Amino acid sequence: MHEAKRLLKYSVIRAGLDAISALHLGKILPSAAQNGLIFTLHHVRPENAAQHFSPNAILSVTPQFLEQAIQEVLQVGMIPVHVHDLPELLANNPENKRYVCFTLDDGYRNNADYAAPIFRRYNIPYTIYITSGFAERKNILWWEVIEQILRDKDSLTFDFGAGAKTLSLKTRWEKTKAFARFACYVDSHDEDEAVSHIADLAVQSGIDPLRLTRDLTMDVSELRALQQCDNGLVHFGAHTVSHINLSRVDHQRMKYEIETSARWLKDELGAAPQSFSYPYGWKTAVSENTFAAARESGFAMAVTTQPAMLNAACLQHPQSFPRVSLNGYFQKKRYVRALISGIPFINT
Repeated sequence: MHEAKRLLKYSVIRAGLDAISALHLGKILPSAAQNGLIFTLHHVRPENAAQHFSPNAILSVTPQFLEQAIQEVLQVGMIPVHVHDLPELLANNPENKRYVCFTLDDGYRNNADYAAPIFRRYNIPYTIYITSGFAERKNILWWEVIEQILRDKDSLTFDFGAGAKTLSLKTRWEKTKAFARFACYVDSHDEDEAVSHIADLAVQSGIDPLRLTRDLTMDVSELRALQQCDNGLVHFGAHTVSHINLSRVDHQRMKYEIETSARWLKDELGAAPQSFSYPYGWKTAVSENTFAAARESGFAMAVTTQPAMLNAACLQHPQSFPRVSLNGYFQKKRYVRALISGIPFINT
């Protein structure tokens, strides 16, 4: 039922974006665009048409779509800037300029392989938020691990906290429901413990969970190479050590995750990160406590994944800047046009 509701939600969103674009509502209500927006992305890579089971498809866009998004924002006159420059720009904006920022979370290797050349071609500044535990090969991307486990199994047995349960995985629908159940398990149990159990399940399934971290994310040498290649365009922001939901740990753990990841970036790359991204940025995953931890850790600004447009009011809460997702479920140029109109976010 949860999965059916999710699919219905995306269908409704898609229909709304189609309507905004087709009816040119952005021209009717130009004030909704406000001062622009921050885009958030994850993977940028060619589409794998052979992949029949892709529960993480929302996290992946094609290079072609990224280029279309860039072309669209430039066509309407938006000004690409570094995300950490926004507070000053919004505080001094008498001409009511519209800005756009591109941010990418987690430090995937394909960001360097496919996204960076596009940003370079258009001279677009961008920020990649680095989870230091991924770059150091110490932490697993549990959502990628679960996808790998479920893909090749017809069934599996796992204890979600109420005794071992066997799940049938014969169909794509069953696999998708199982993935949602694992995501709920991580979100409702002690996350460190849940992720550890997922790692154990991977090993039992003949999968090295850290291999996916090595295969998918950049290590420090790759980060340095990208930094040297795109000096001035790329900036690396902090994204915690272990990619844990900060709202579900105590204040000491929050500060450790934020400050250690920031210190790692400064030590390894020679430049302190100027912004922070919460690993889970939705409404229930951030709070005044997480905002305070980011502020106390020295970050003048931090970004969530709560969608809204930019305006001067963002400066009242600089550790909770909104971001709008560019994701795999909405890869059409007309959807970008609808998003940058601001109309989908009028009531946010």
